[in-house]
Parts: sequence; C-alpha cells; structure tokens
Amino acid sequence: MAVGLHKISISSGGGEYLFGKPFQFFSGMFCIIIGLILVLISVIVEGKTESSKDLRYEVLTSEEILGELRSLANEKAMKETTKTEEGERGTNDVVAQKSIVAKATGCLNALALNCGKEQAQRKRKQELAQSGEGSVQLSGGLLLHKLHELELLCQEACYIILGLNIQDDDITSAAISLLALVGGDEEVRRRNFEEADEFGLDIPVRAMSDALLRAKACSEPLEDKEHVSAEIQRKGCLLLGALSNENKSIASKVVDENGLETILEAIDWYRHHEEVANWALWAIFVLCYDHTQNKGQLIKLDGINKICRVMRDIPSSLEVARHGTAILFDIMRDIPDSLQDVAQIRLVALNAGMHDVVKGAMEKFPNSKEIVMMGQQMLVATGYQGEIPRFVNER
Repeated sequence: MAVGLHKISISSGGGEYLFGKPFQFFSGMFCIIIGLILVLISVIVEGKTESSKDLRYEVLTSEEILGELRSLANEKAMKETTKTEEGERGTNDVVAQKSIVAKATGCLNALALNCGKEQAQRKRKQELAQSGEGSVQLSGGLLLHKLHELELLCQEACYIILGLNIQDDDITSAAISLLALVGGDEEVRRRNFEEADEFGLDIPVRAMSDALLRAKACSEPLEDKEHVSAEIQRKGCLLLGALSNENKSIASKVVDENGLETILEAIDWYRHHEEVANWALWAIFVLCYDHTQNKGQLIKLDGINKICRVMRDIPSSLEVARHGTAILFDIMRDIPDSLQDVAQIRLVALNAGMHDVVKGAMEKFPNSKEIVMMGQQMLVATGYQGEIPRFVNER
C-alpha cells in the first residue's frame, strides 16, 4: 500500500528549493499511518460497539440480522403507504419511530461486533501464515464467511437503514460506524463506484450533512447527544478517507458528491474538537494528495483558511499539526503540468495566516521531523523574513 516517493520542489522568485529527502520521510510516515488506519478502524468501532450492543441480536447470525433489517424496512414502507392512504398521524408515529431506531441500532451494532471479531480473526490467521504457523488453531472459532462476504453484507445493511432517511443521531452513528469498519474493503469500494445507483457515496455524505444540520439546530445539547453528534462527523471523515485511500476515482467521486464540502463544514463547526479535526484533516489529505482537481476544489471551498484556523484553535495536538502542515505543503508545491496558479495559492495561504500557524506548529513540535522540514520549506519559499525554527533531535 505504498505511495510512490517524490522529489518535490517549491519555487520562490529568486530560486528553487529541492527537498526530496524530507518529503520522502513525510510520505513514508503517512503511508504507514494510512496503512495502519484500516486496522485501527476495527479497534475504534468495536470498542464503541461493546458498550452499546443489544444482546437480543447477539445470538443471531449476520445473515439473520440482515433479514431483520430488510423486514424492518418493508414494514416501515407499508406503514408509510397506509398513513398516506388513510391520513393517520399522531403519537403512534413517535412510538413507532423509537421502535425502529432501537431495532435498527441494535442490529447494526451487532453486525459491527461480528465483523470486528471476524476481521481480527482474519488478521490473526494471516499473521500465523506469515510466521509459518498457519496450521495453529485460531481461538474463538473458525471464520464464518469468505473474504469480502461479510463486509458486503454489512454495507447492504447500512444502506437499507440510511435509505429509510430517519433523522436520528443514534441510528446514523451506528450506520456510519459500520460503514467505516468495512470501508477499506476493495469489494465494498468497487460496489460504491460501479453500483452507485444502489450504493452511491451520496447516501453517507447526506447522512453526515443532515446530522451536522441537526447539531447546529440544537442550541443547548446534552453532553451525550453532543458526543454522538461529533462522533458521526469523526467516523464519517474516517469513512470517506478510508474509501478514497489510494483510489483517485473514488476520491473524485467523494468530492463530486459534496464529500469534501461536508468534511470542511464539520471541521468548521467542530474546530475546537481535536478528534473530529484530526480525522477531518486526515481525510482531506487523502482526498487531495497528488490530486490536482480535488486540490482546486479545496481552495474554492475556502479550505486553506479553515485548515489554518483549526490548526490555530487546536495548537497542542501533534496529529492536527502534522496533518494540517502536510495538506498546506502538498497544496503549495509545484505540480508539473498543473493548471494551478501556485503564486495565487500561496497568496491565499499567506492571507489565511499560514506563516503564523506553520511556525507555531514547528515551535510546538520541534522534534517532529516532518513538521519542521515541511515548515522550513514553506516558510523559505513564501518569503518569510523572521527566524525559522530548526529540527531538534532528542536522541
């Protein structure tokens, strides 16, 4: 899963500054981060699921849970038809809605638990095979599904529930969490792209956007509700990044479906929330890295200003500083055959306060080689006149 290493230059009036080596280090670090992210998704989502799983669905197989969700969707559709014909509305609608939310959330959480366990088994089996111990019996039973089979089942379950368009944070969080868990699977991504009529990326993007609108409309949210709202955006960013990882076609599709705009809206609203900001910046990096069209869209959406602002608002986070610096670095470098006006882009960055936020990140994390090296090149290339921080090697 390696991204090719590049020798990149930034030009500034009087000359050109080559910095292949620092960027190779930075690129390698991000390859490692991106490579590990799909494993971390499993841990993140499974940990959340353990605390909220519904024991009623734990005894069912994943196929049986999918059947439950299909029946639930059919039942809801029939009730909607009956209400339309008879004009019946009232308190029973609220009760029915709560019942649907509880059942759907329980089913999705149970699927996430099953999928997380099976993915962990699959990973363990692969590790044993690589170590020459492939014949060792796995603890916890045998794998129940073929490769990709369970992931596709989970994807279908999420799209069934999101297709009901129920405006509820708990159900949205469960669906986005499960999609994030399976988002790195190549067959899931193929389906998103090739079967867009049924599994289009517009569905999860719209779910994220609707959830953010609900969060903005709530003037005094309870702490638990606010946490769930933020988690929807964090996991949604994680999902869109995982889907787009090393796949320019899907990255383009995400942007076409307003995914980048939704991420920027999330980072703007939750600009003091470290975890949302971190994963939003990571997703932006994945969407825009080596992708000229997506970078152009990021600039049009005032992305540079929003990135600088969140770096300024969360100055103590290493990951926010690392991801934010990497995005700015990648946006402002010269790209062969690009139609971008690099000088204009740098002017936009300077007006957004890029010098202050980049220097601030370098001073806060002087022993982060990638932050300092990228920062040095950006400051020099954009004519910074002050003292430029240097890398501090603690070893």
